[in-house]
Amino acid sequence: MEYKVIVCDDDASLAESLAQRIVYASENLSDDNENYRQSKVELALVANSFEEVAGYLVANETTNALYFLDIELNKGINTGVDLAEFVRSRDPNAQIIFVTAYDKYAPLTYRRRIGAIDYINKELPSAAFMQRLKETLQAAFDNLDLLSHVNHQYFSYKCGRHLQRVRASEIYYIENSTMQHKVHLVAANGDSEFKNNISKLDEENDFLLKVSQSCVINPDNVVSVDLAKRYVTFPNGDIVYFSRDKKKQIAALGEKQNQSKN
Repeated sequence: MEYKVIVCDDDASLAESLAQRIVYASENLSDDNENYRQSKVELALVANSFEEVAGYLVANETTNALYFLDIELNKGINTGVDLAEFVRSRDPNAQIIFVTAYDKYAPLTYRRRIGAIDYINKELPSAAFMQRLKETLQAAFDNLDLLSHVNHQYFSYKCGRHLQRVRASEIYYIENSTMQHKVHLVAANGDSEFKNNISKLDEENDFLLKVSQSCVINPDNVVSVDLAKRYVTFPNGDIVYFSRDKKKQIAALGEKQNQSKN
C-alpha cells in the first residue's frame, strides 16, 4: 500500500532533507521487515508554511496521510500546532508527527487534542534519528492498516466540512453523479452526494466491487443477476449495469448467491 506523506518546515533545506530521510527510512523498513514490503510512501507535498499545506488540502481530497510538521513555523502567525489542528479537520485519520527542537508546544498539542503519534527531536544523532523515523513509520502504517479494517464496517465521507458515516453493510452502490467531481451513494437508509471518484473508492474500499468506469457496488447487497442483459438488482429495486469485462466476476457472484439459497 502507498501512503501519502506531507512535510512542513519553514526552513526549505531542512524540509527537503527530512523528506528524503523519510523516503530512505521507508525503504529500510521495507527491506528489513517482510510485513512492510508493500508499504511505500509518496511525497505528496514538501512545504514551508501553514498556507501551503492548507491550500493543498483544500484543493486535493487527502485522507489517511502522514504529516511530518515542525511545531514552530516562523513564517506567518500560525504554529505547527495550528496546522496540525487544521489537518485533523480535513483528514480525520491523519498520522501527525512533530519533528522539532522545541518542546514548549507539546502541552498545547494535548490540550487541543491533536493526537500526534510521535515527537522526533531534530537534534538526535543521524543514526538515532533514522531509527526513530523508521519506528514512527511502522507505527503509522500499523495505525492506518487497523483503521482500514475498521472502515470495512463503516464507510466515511465528507459533505462540506461534516464527516458522515454509514454502515458498509447498508451501502448498495456508488455511481458517478451528474455533478462534476461528485459521486452518488445509494444505501438502505437513503442516498447522498459527495466529492470523490470511482477509481479512488474502488482502490480504498475492499468491500466494494468496481463493475464499470462509473460505478462500484456492494456485492453483499445484490439480490439478483442478469448476465444476458448485464445488470444486477438491489433490495430497493434499483438496477446497475456492469461492463462486459466484468461478466466473469458477476457470474461468480451469481453462483455464490445460488449456493447460499440452496
